[in-house]
Amino acid sequence: MARVTAGDGGTDTRPEHPRAAGGRWRRFTLLWSSGAFSSLGTMTFTLAVPLLALAETGSAAVTAWITAAGMLPRVLLHVPAGVLLDRVDPRRVLLLAQAGRLTVTAVFVAPVLLWDAPVMLLAAATALHGACSALFLSAVSTAVPCLVPQEELATAAGRNEARSHGTQLAGRPLGGFLYGVAGWLPALFDAAMSLCALVSTLLLPRPIRPRTGKRDRSPLPSVREVSEGFRRVCRDRLLATVLVVCTVTNALFQTVWLIIMLVATESGLSPLLLGCVLAATGVGGLLGSLLAPPLVSRTPSAVMVALCLWLWMIPLGALALAHHSGSHWMLLVLPLTWGGIGFVGAHMNVTAATHQAARVPREVLGRVLSANRFFAHGALPVGLVCGGHVLEAAGPAATSAFVLTAVGLLAVVVTVLLPRLRERPASRSTARPSDGAALRPTPS
Repeated sequence: MARVTAGDGGTDTRPEHPRAAGGRWRRFTLLWSSGAFSSLGTMTFTLAVPLLALAETGSAAVTAWITAAGMLPRVLLHVPAGVLLDRVDPRRVLLLAQAGRLTVTAVFVAPVLLWDAPVMLLAAATALHGACSALFLSAVSTAVPCLVPQEELATAAGRNEARSHGTQLAGRPLGGFLYGVAGWLPALFDAAMSLCALVSTLLLPRPIRPRTGKRDRSPLPSVREVSEGFRRVCRDRLLATVLVVCTVTNALFQTVWLIIMLVATESGLSPLLLGCVLAATGVGGLLGSLLAPPLVSRTPSAVMVALCLWLWMIPLGALALAHHSGSHWMLLVLPLTWGGIGFVGAHMNVTAATHQAARVPREVLGRVLSANRFFAHGALPVGLVCGGHVLEAAGPAATSAFVLTAVGLLAVVVTVLLPRLRERPASRSTARPSDGAALRPTPS
């Protein structure tokens, strides 16, 4: 429902005109398409570059460093990206990110493929490509509340989550296939996808988010401005809880990934079948993202967070019990476990995205999203390193039991805290104005 100003200065609640709503969804579809093109190119690029590095050097250590170079910017750039997006229209950042990716392919990847340039150029390529991807991802998330009515945010979040899992499911096999045909094809495909994303972004309205209030003329952000996202998260009990839950579970699920890799390798699983097992998270995530929006719209966000934690214990419990069964049963449980984690994770992501978009003022939304991603994505390499040491010391069975116990304890804590996480009515400042009308705040 849109709230419009009446002639006497009061407000009159009227349903939004269908044509206006359709226009918003058409703009969101352009944004969604741009994200799909970009994500599909990223999946092929991030799979092909390590394969190219390994083929050129034959060194697993060099390949690992080149791969890690692409992860670091995704962690470090989230906070400055959030500050930038709260100062600059998201459309400009989307265009900058895609133009940057095209430049990376032309300047750093092409010389290695065509002229036998030093392979360490690939490290610079993955680092800059990761930086552009981090900017693009943050810009897409910041732009969604500017294009979608507030009561439809859960649906938009579900579609974005489906896009993420769908491109992950399709991009990795496609990247391997293209690399098998010719080593230069994945880079060319990534450049083509960046160009398609650039065209879709150019069709978006200019600007996506009209600037309100006094323009900040300071060339550099202050410490207070940079830290505003973290302070906003700390003041919102539910946001802080979601951040802790996602950070801890992201680290734990990296340990599960290592368990799957180790068990599959020891069982003699072929690389093709291992790829199918790891693709199960894409299948589960895609299915979960399609089913999540109606449930998230009807269920309080705090209850959804607790429910996701309890549901995660089902696939984790199956994995822990499977270690005491035969190898054939274990090979059946591995994809079900990884797919189940992705299915429940999609519900958690849709819940968090909907709550953030509905409750956080637009002028600080970029910084809040970046603060969350800084910790949640930063937990990935930490979880890999710590999980590897635990797995090596305790073995797969004990490590699986440890992960199950940790998630169970987290579920108990969040369930006990549910009364304190109850959401308050959204303030007027968080309502998203649209075309001169303000949307009535609704609980996420």
